[in-house]
Amino acid sequence: MAKPTPLQFRNILVAVLAAAAFVWSVVAGLQWWVSAIIGCACVLSLASAYLNRPDAG
Repeated sequence: MAKPTPLQFRNILVAVLAAAAFVWSVVAGLQWWVSAIIGCACVLSLASAYLNRPDAG
């Protein structure tokens, strides 16, 4: 397995932070659209980490 690139590492870190923010927004009872935006940020960060893998060729 290849070592993650700095961009992948950043994307994974953002995804973890966004997941934590999503859980917090649901627990805190924020508006549904705020939780949806945070959830999309998590999904997009994970997708970016996957697409920027070294062997994506």
